[in-house]
Amino acid sequence: MKNITKKITEVLLICIEFSRCLLSVHCNACFYYLSINWCMKKNFGIFWVLVLIISGCSSVKNLAVHKDIERTFNQSSLFSNQFTGFSLYDIEKGKFISGYNDTKRFTPASNLKILTMYATLKSFTDSIPGLLYQSENDSLWVQPVGDPTFLDSRFKSQPVFDFLNQNKPIYIIWPENDLLPFGSGWAWDDYKYDYQPQRNWWPVYGNKVSITKVRDSLKVSPAFFEEFVDIAPDEKYGGHVDRDLKYNLFKIASADTARVETTIPFEMSQELLSILLRDTLKSQVLFSNRFPLKMDTLYSHPIDLVLSLMMKASDNLIAEQLLIQAAWKNGYSSIEPFIKHVRLIWLSELNDFVWVDGSGLSRYNLIAPVDQVRLLKKSYEEFGLERIKNIMAVGGESGTIKKWYGGEEPYIYAKTGTLSNNHNLSGFMKTRSGKWMIFSFMNNHYTVTTDEVKTAMQSLLENIRDTY
Repeated sequence: MKNITKKITEVLLICIEFSRCLLSVHCNACFYYLSINWCMKKNFGIFWVLVLIISGCSSVKNLAVHKDIERTFNQSSLFSNQFTGFSLYDIEKGKFISGYNDTKRFTPASNLKILTMYATLKSFTDSIPGLLYQSENDSLWVQPVGDPTFLDSRFKSQPVFDFLNQNKPIYIIWPENDLLPFGSGWAWDDYKYDYQPQRNWWPVYGNKVSITKVRDSLKVSPAFFEEFVDIAPDEKYGGHVDRDLKYNLFKIASADTARVETTIPFEMSQELLSILLRDTLKSQVLFSNRFPLKMDTLYSHPIDLVLSLMMKASDNLIAEQLLIQAAWKNGYSSIEPFIKHVRLIWLSELNDFVWVDGSGLSRYNLIAPVDQVRLLKKSYEEFGLERIKNIMAVGGESGTIKKWYGGEEPYIYAKTGTLSNNHNLSGFMKTRSGKWMIFSFMNNHYTVTTDEVKTAMQSLLENIRDTY
């Protein structure tokens, strides 16, 4: 009896030592060598007991990964001085591996575009709609549906423009519910920065004007705005173009650097839309209250092409307009009831979260890292991992993470999200062992530079890549 008790005690001690080894040695090969060598010295029979433990003890390894991540957060002077959340999910095992503040809600910034991506993919099967139309012998009747790609120079093909370019009078039927130009919780004084163009039913040129200044000469596109751009002598505006709060009056200082290239949102209106369309199409453009009995749909660009630009460049106008289009497609006249529908019906398995716009510009948005992971899991299950990866920015190669998370081969496919004092990253990771993981890494309320936060994030993600 004493011998049996002694053997059991030895096995338990081995298990304890086994766990300690696993928690302290990251390299699996080193761990196996040390553990097996130690056990064979102790007792050959106990060695086989440990072999059985090792072969079925992946949960211990998961615990080691979790403890290592948790220790990193707790011991880091950077992470301990901000609000940090992290969630890690193993696709192959179908389970969460690690979580740190993962159920607490964070300001997602552009990480929220993952929700917009999901709603768009769920709403459209192939391409986004460009216009509703009815063609008559001598005129075109059209109704806008929020297409963000019209005359955007990043889209080389322009099917809506080609269709409208028939040298016929164009009658625009404006939707009954107009759209607010800015979302709830947006910073009102960001109106003049290129990341906050106005929303509307018919965006044109991305709702931004491009201004290039070389010494005292200007190049303005669309050319219509040339007469509204003024070079102001003896004034300094800090190297960017200024715009009046309510009017399309732009000013650039002559004292600025010799060359300035910028884009700045313009104040949109139905009157301005008709002017820009007339200038571009050389056709008569009028607004009408007549509603044809039947209107056909003209499609614009493939969904994945538009989503890829939205996710890689983190384009806010595209995100806002796609959410507007998805709401319209599902029979909603505004995004608020559509968002409620998505939350309660399509994403009922997620915890309660706050979603108010399509881009993440609003500080009112809130979501937990664990729910970002669940959302990405649902996205790849419904639309395929390869498709979602192709839409995402790629570490070291493209988009907002082109200069970060590089390696011998891509291992991060993700979406960033950045506002002042906030930076987040959520997406997919491929480890060196070939495993696919889903992660969400959220950082709020830091006072260091964003690059310092990114450096710490990259170090942790590289460690997970190399050891799991």
